[in-house]
This record gives sequence, structure tokens and C-alpha cells, in this order.
Amino acid sequence: MTTMRFGVPAVTLWSGEPRTGELVLQRSAAHASRPGRVLGVGYADETESDRDEMGVLILRHHQAPGTGTARLKLVHPARHHRFMAQELCQGCGGEPDRTTAGTLWLMPREASVPAGWPEGAVVEHPPICLPCALRSRAACPEGRRCGWVAVRAGDSDLWGVAGPVYADRGGRPEEIGHDRISYDDPWLGRIAASRWLRTLWDCSPVDLDDEARRAAAAGRSELAAAR
Repeated sequence: MTTMRFGVPAVTLWSGEPRTGELVLQRSAAHASRPGRVLGVGYADETESDRDEMGVLILRHHQAPGTGTARLKLVHPARHHRFMAQELCQGCGGEPDRTTAGTLWLMPREASVPAGWPEGAVVEHPPICLPCALRSRAACPEGRRCGWVAVRAGDSDLWGVAGPVYADRGGRPEEIGHDRISYDDPWLGRIAASRWLRTLWDCSPVDLDDEARRAAAAGRSELAAAR
């Protein structure tokens, strides 16, 4: 299990985890009169572990958590994929907090939200356990800037990915921007995913302090150090 190091969430990218691998264009079969159509991007030495369960390319980084300086605004793509696919805690890499009301998620407070929010919200942060949620609320720069909304979701499903998108420039892949792309988007093959997105369903906003009090009353001693 990946664990929190020096108070840094386990999903965080470290400066000692640089990008690796050579990106290449992947094409359909060539014809006599023209080259094959560009299908997307991949790695020259690609293996099965370079793609997620939907066949999307995972942006490749060296794996060395705790090496160098924590890059708190970035996530390690392979860890982020595992945490979102398996619904693991973003802070410690263990099981997130679950009750009969659902799994616990922390979401940045938005200035404007659609009617019915957070039902159907698309999130890019993995779920979280209650001790890590209490720590993150106070420590995370994004949380200090805009505040957090704690939500329990009875269900969620993978929506798509986010990351750099590539186009054909003289037979080589060239990054043309970053985007969020759903799993049914025809541009899915052109992205090297760095984050995974889930849609939350059966949602109910909760108060973290109330959640902590109920958990403490139930004898959960691990909360004492987190508050």
C-alpha cells in the first residue's frame, strides 16, 4: 500500500519522479497511396501496464514517492489511476471512509454550481478516509483558498480522463493543450492521461466535524491525531 509521506498525500507527484518514455503516433494500416490514419499516441516501448482498463494511455512517470520535493499541485498519473479505479484514499492509499450513507469525498467549493449539485458532479480527486480529510481540510492550499465541501456518495462511476492532448506535427506527436475527455469521446486516443474523473451519484453533503464526532463516539481512536 502507498502511504502518506511527511504529511504529503500519497497521490502527489514528487520532483524525483520525472516523465519517462518516448511518445509516438499510432496509425492504422498504411495504403499504397497514403500513410495510415493517426489513431492516437502511445509509447515506443509500450507494455500492457501503460494503459488503463479502457485502453487509454497513462502518462508515464518514474515511481519514487518521497524522493525530492513534493509537487503538491500535481498527481502521479499511475497512482492517481489506481486510487480512482479502485476507490482508494488520496491521502494514505488505504480504504476511504464508508458508511451506510456512502463513500466520503472532498470537493473544492465552486463559485457557481448547477441545480441539484453535487448530484452528478464530476470529480478528479480520489475519495478519502476521515483522518486524512480532517488533515487535508486545514493543510491543502486549494482547500485554504476556496474551501472544501464534504460529500458522501452512494455510488460513482468512471467518467473519463484529463491530461495533455496530442496532434500529428510532421509525423511526430505534439502537445496542443490539456483537456478533460470522456470515455466516449472520439479524441480519447489522442490523450496521455494524468488524472481520472468519476461521476458521483446518490450524494449527500456532510459536515466533517459532525462526522468526526460520530466516529469518535463509536470508538474510532485514529481520529484523535488528525484533529
